[in-house]
Amino acid sequence: MADSDEGLGKGDIELILLYSLAIGSESPFYSNLRILDVISKYSDFITANGNFTPADLTQNFGTSPSISSLLIEYLGGADYISYLVPQIIGAENDGLLPHPRTTTIVVPLFVTFTAISTVAVALRLWSRHRVAGGIKTDDWVTVLGYFLTIMWGAVAIHHSNANGEYQAFWDLSWTSLRETYRTYFALTALYPWVMMVIKISLLIFYYAVTNINYMRWAVWAIGFITVGNTLAGFFITVLACRPINYWDHLLENPCKINRGTANVCIAAIYMFTDIAIWVLPMPLVWRLKLPVRERILAVITFGVGAVACIASGFRIKALLDFESYDAQSSSSLLISAWTITELNLALICASAPAIRALFKFFAPKIRTTVTGTISTMQSAIGDKEKLSEEKAGEKVDSASS
Repeated sequence: MADSDEGLGKGDIELILLYSLAIGSESPFYSNLRILDVISKYSDFITANGNFTPADLTQNFGTSPSISSLLIEYLGGADYISYLVPQIIGAENDGLLPHPRTTTIVVPLFVTFTAISTVAVALRLWSRHRVAGGIKTDDWVTVLGYFLTIMWGAVAIHHSNANGEYQAFWDLSWTSLRETYRTYFALTALYPWVMMVIKISLLIFYYAVTNINYMRWAVWAIGFITVGNTLAGFFITVLACRPINYWDHLLENPCKINRGTANVCIAAIYMFTDIAIWVLPMPLVWRLKLPVRERILAVITFGVGAVACIASGFRIKALLDFESYDAQSSSSLLISAWTITELNLALICASAPAIRALFKFFAPKIRTTVTGTISTMQSAIGDKEKLSEEKAGEKVDSASS
């Protein structure tokens, strides 16, 4: 391990994170204690006794007898543990161990985007009722996507609260860390379904507004990819590790599939479908017999989806950073933040065409009302000025007499 005033290297950080996970998860007597403090207790025991045995771990830290030997082997053997654990505490005492804080943006993002999405979906439903002759299937699917998005965000808030103030594993208790694993698992399993529902709502809308064969075939193709990717994302999350509560069996190599790589691949496919759904209506818009200005406005309306594509890109970057496994990226809260952004932007984009139709419907009435109000005000001002002139004339005539 590095021993310099310049700090610890990436390899050192990865090793300490690994030790933190292993020691924290297998020391149930101290599951509510910060893992760095648990490591300190290991160091104190080693200093007092020179070494330790599997029985010592069971007696002093609560390690299961069936796991204690495996824990020692997993961490490199008793001699290596006796060397490294005091080194970790020494690095902390020398101020070399970083203590990065978590992002606090999850709750504000959830509140802000939920408010905006609520307005967007409400305007969409109002538009369908007033302009389109009633609420249709794609609208109900969007409403389902809206409630699933809120559900996902609520779980993300619980995840943020469970994670606490710090990112690095050694700054958390195993109780907190275990809860973050559980909630992140739930978020990862739920995400594909929320994304699928929102995308399907858009595809149903596109299918309904066109009778062009190639566009309808494109809708079917994108829908097939979306559903397939959703099923893959869900079942990889659920089946990648055995037992499913892999966080309680970290030393037993429970995961046979690299879930991080799988999540990045699934996110990339979703981003591809984002781009496809964004581009899909453009040929239809340009075929409409509308003035150029109206067509450009229509393209901009559908083009709002590009913003969701950008959010998808940042989410993929957050996933990649999380997989780098260092103290600055050992928290998955940034993934939650970008997912909240992505899902809500997708909802807003799905509602944009209906909102535009609502504005177009009310624009003439608003214009007529505003014009009438201005005319009335101008008339009143003119009458007042005329009356003032007449009174002034009367005063002049009176003075002349």
